[in-house]
Amino acid sequence: MTMVSLASGKKKRSILNKKEILAYLQSQGLSPNKAYGQHFLISQKYIEAIVTAISPKPDDCILEIGPGPGILTAPLSRLAKRLVCVEIDAGFVRLLQEQFAEKAQVTIVHDDFLKMPPVRECTRIVGNLPYNVSSQIIFKVAKHYSAGECFFLIQREMADRLVALPDSSMYSAFSVGVQLYFDVHRLFDIPPHAFFPAPKVHSTFVQLTRKKEMPLQDNEKDVFEQLVATAFWARRKMLKTALKRSPYVQ
Repeated sequence: MTMVSLASGKKKRSILNKKEILAYLQSQGLSPNKAYGQHFLISQKYIEAIVTAISPKPDDCILEIGPGPGILTAPLSRLAKRLVCVEIDAGFVRLLQEQFAEKAQVTIVHDDFLKMPPVRECTRIVGNLPYNVSSQIIFKVAKHYSAGECFFLIQREMADRLVALPDSSMYSAFSVGVQLYFDVHRLFDIPPHAFFPAPKVHSTFVQLTRKKEMPLQDNEKDVFEQLVATAFWARRKMLKTALKRSPYVQ
């Protein structure tokens, strides 16, 4: 089954399977980096499902977080007006710069998304997020970006928490915090074998649609987050007592 075409200079290769993608990365002096939580989607079925779900529009400016070898970048770049890719791994930055050198609509940024200033002009945000920093990335997007729609590939357990309701055991401060900003939609699950290297857990593709009205003023958000974190930190305590001892209240 043909996956996606990745370019290196003037040559293009079709990744057919795990052996092919490993050989391709090795030919570029690259490999998945555990420190960055890299698991690359290699299933054409799910790549197409993700692109269909995002359904880029001709006037979209899309921000892609952690593009890696450009597996989603390639189809997105053909459909959106502009694509800004933020990649922390210097090796993949070099690969992406070579791969998309002739595409003026694609901008490759070498930076840590969590430390860089917001990219203001983008209307949509997408990403296959590293499991270990997914919550931090989602909160940064919620608080510091204004994009109307976000599409993220995350750990299934995190997706359970994202969509959890108050009567669910999965309901948490994370659920409350994200749902304050977004309507959350669980789109579909993706099994480990669809990735290289295969993670030990299942993943879920989710859509976050920003709410048109924010119930809190900007100066109230930090206080609200402290109250929510404290409430879940001390579920069985009186809130008044918990607030006095909470590590979250400044």
